[in-house]
Amino acid sequence: MKLDRFKRISLTAMMFGLAGVVSSFAVVEDNQRELDIVVRDFDVGHPDFENFQEEAYYSIFSGKDDAKPSSWLATYSTDPTWTGRRSNYGKYGCGNTQTPDYGLPVGTEGYPKANADGSVMTKSGAVSTVPDYITAISRVTNQGYAWYGEFKDCSYDAKLNPLSLKTMRGLVSELCSDASSTWAANMADSKKECTAGKVCKGHSWSQIVYVTPGLVERNLQFVKDPNDPNGGLDMYSPIISAKREGCDNQYFSQWYADVDNVNLRTNTTLILDQDPSDPKYFEIDKNWNNGGYFPLDSISDDGEFTWLGPKPQYPNQYGAQSLSIFCPPYEYRYAKDQTDFKGSNTAELCNAWKRNGGPKVGAAAYQAAATSEIGLRHLRNYGFTMMGYAAFKYKKGAGEVFEFTGDDDMWIYVDGVLVVDLGGTHLAAAGKADMDYLSGQKFGVAGLGGFAHGCWPGDPLELADSCSIKLDADGTWKDGSWHHIHFFYADRQTDGSNLRIRSSLSELAPSRYGQPSVSKSVVTTDSTGKQTVSVTLNTTLDESSLINIRNAAATGTAPVLLVMRTVYDSTGASSTKVYGYYITSISDGINLGPSGIQYDMEGILVDADGNVMTSGISGNDKIAFNFRDPENEIANDEDLKAAYVSTVGLDAWNQMISWTKKMDAAGFDIKSSSGKKVIGFPDTPSDWSVTQFVGNPNVETFVLDKNIDRPEFDKQAAVLTEVAKNNSGELPADFTADLIITSIPTSAGNGNPLVLSNEDKSSFSKAGANGTVGAGSVAYVGGKASASSMCFSDESGVESCTSISYPVSGPFRLNVRVFDHMGHFVSQYQKRMSADEIHKALGGETAKLGACGEEYPLYGSTGLGWMTIKMYPVSQSGRMIATGPYIYQVTFIQEDYKYCVKGGDADEAGQIKTNTYKRTSDTYRFGYRRHKNK
Repeated sequence: MKLDRFKRISLTAMMFGLAGVVSSFAVVEDNQRELDIVVRDFDVGHPDFENFQEEAYYSIFSGKDDAKPSSWLATYSTDPTWTGRRSNYGKYGCGNTQTPDYGLPVGTEGYPKANADGSVMTKSGAVSTVPDYITAISRVTNQGYAWYGEFKDCSYDAKLNPLSLKTMRGLVSELCSDASSTWAANMADSKKECTAGKVCKGHSWSQIVYVTPGLVERNLQFVKDPNDPNGGLDMYSPIISAKREGCDNQYFSQWYADVDNVNLRTNTTLILDQDPSDPKYFEIDKNWNNGGYFPLDSISDDGEFTWLGPKPQYPNQYGAQSLSIFCPPYEYRYAKDQTDFKGSNTAELCNAWKRNGGPKVGAAAYQAAATSEIGLRHLRNYGFTMMGYAAFKYKKGAGEVFEFTGDDDMWIYVDGVLVVDLGGTHLAAAGKADMDYLSGQKFGVAGLGGFAHGCWPGDPLELADSCSIKLDADGTWKDGSWHHIHFFYADRQTDGSNLRIRSSLSELAPSRYGQPSVSKSVVTTDSTGKQTVSVTLNTTLDESSLINIRNAAATGTAPVLLVMRTVYDSTGASSTKVYGYYITSISDGINLGPSGIQYDMEGILVDADGNVMTSGISGNDKIAFNFRDPENEIANDEDLKAAYVSTVGLDAWNQMISWTKKMDAAGFDIKSSSGKKVIGFPDTPSDWSVTQFVGNPNVETFVLDKNIDRPEFDKQAAVLTEVAKNNSGELPADFTADLIITSIPTSAGNGNPLVLSNEDKSSFSKAGANGTVGAGSVAYVGGKASASSMCFSDESGVESCTSISYPVSGPFRLNVRVFDHMGHFVSQYQKRMSADEIHKALGGETAKLGACGEEYPLYGSTGLGWMTIKMYPVSQSGRMIATGPYIYQVTFIQEDYKYCVKGGDADEAGQIKTNTYKRTSDTYRFGYRRHKNK
């Protein structure tokens, strides 16, 4: 079986909401798109859910269906919240077929249908909260009513009716009539006929779809993520607020927020498949005819749609508490004639549900289903809300749209501003976000001008999302600019769960709740040589994955990460090797906000022959997850193989495949907390995460010795006194000490020059008997390079000066101040070394090819240096100091700098190391006493 190549999405811009995400992710197959969603499940007893709004008005106020308030089930008629709302329908009512004055009809093009006078307002005075330039579309669009209904005598259709159902429900324009847009508002069902050639031949009933506008505020609110070091806003926790009470939304603040003992949260993804008839669109269509949309339920795929139980990966839910049938909680006169999509009568199932307590009783649905032959076909987990999010790259003029059809409340926001307002409990209604229109290109509609959508003064992301840099000169969105889409959906009724998303957004940012992918990798090494690898993922790892990783570490069975490295031979010819990283410890995840989730780990790097690489992971190495490939789907993917072989060679590809077999043997997958597992390599080697090497996270000092007795320094002090006399009586700030810089060889640290022993440090720091310095070292006396130091060692190896050392490889600043034990100032040394001076001190440029490339050449043998400051035993006037204790205050400032480091491993090509700005202050107390040379 050949697996479709994965779609990789490269983020080349640092954008708000995706701060820190600079590399690519493996997402899903090329013919799919993935949206992040947060599902919150509610108990059926929640007062905002399943209130039979239309039926309540129909029966209580019209007296039809032989239903009076007292004939409703006690779970409704004795509920003070429900009865109180029903007595004030003007405030709490929904717009629907029975109460059109409270709503707006939806048009065939996905926008509210304007009134005859051009206004977009309900007769009760409610107005949508979308901006004026959005309602302008409704005023000028010549659209008919969007009718929804039930149809009969339907035939097979590959897309609309793949199950060959005889009875179907849906939009009239799709299933029944091409002329539905011209049907009059009061047209009787008997006058409505299906068009020849449509999927269904007969018409049972249909209704204009009304929605309740203005229930939510125009703008979302965003808060800063306290875990984001960059101070970015949390795009996964937007605050959507109610604008007014209506349509049973009294507890709206609980719908899209985590509330203890009220709702249960699940993070997951929504997969949109490519439409084969129009490949620019990606779509999901779950409706009454194919089982409906139930994200938390496991349902059979045999066409019966039998409830199998809660999805095991989503245990945080209330479970199935409703039946997917129309069953009002009173004696419904049409119940005996009602059938489901399979043609089965549902009257007895409805009666059993009501006998056990009805729709407001959690156990009633399951009890009814258990005694019915068709019950498990309809047992479902209704009563949930969903927040979806994606960042998308705008393609100017491409006609990109995002369309959403749902049968209860639905709102779409782009860049935090409302663009689709379909509130209320209603039949399936469609809404559309046209990105070219939002860009501002079409704001000439009805004379409306102004700013691009999301960039009007006061829009929630207008400043935070840098409108000043994402707009063209004409004020429209720039081609390739990034934008945010949030959609909010609520399923509050049990008569079907319809959800359809149709999107032509071609480039989405990586999913946070999808399969795990490495976006950033940083390696640090402490002074003992211990290496920590910090990887930032798009998602949280499943707890079972962390357990398996830790167990695998104990047995050494599987390298969870793969490391790709370019190596060079002695001629400069390059090749690629792929190593396995066996994790020996891994932390719990740290939430970095929009940047992702960070995991810190330690481990062992092993080559394909089983040899341990002592240097570990290096800068410029590339990292990706390993995975299981038991059916050889990846190994046999010729397209993916060709993409790798053409760039890194066949040998590297074969190494990659061999590592997947290690994961096959280990028998576990790396999964996200939403249950998505790693399913393959990134599309190309350039999509792997490139490692940043930062070396030692802290600058460590090294004190050479603490001898009190020092050899006499009289001859040198006489020279310094003369220097002071010629400089107004004081030594210059760089003439109170020697500075020695040593280029560290590849042999240091047993082949790992990043980890020096004290013996190494001492040998690089120590002055010779005559003030000579060792090979590879340069002494600076009076700020100038010199072949010898003023400081020296006696025959016992004791130095005449006090030495303190630091590792260096980039520009630095140094300040040492000396005081006596009474706090009196003695002397001060100051020195600043530029990058060019450091490069010269290390021995100059030694390699480009075979190291870190043209931009970061190698200086010296390893690119690493060791600096020692040797403070003279003299005062600022150049005179010898007296016997006694002295205090040395040392300030060392390491400046931001990137450079190349080369270790002792033959395979090591070079690492790009990053020094970040650090200021280190240390205080030491040393005694001093002169003694005569023997």
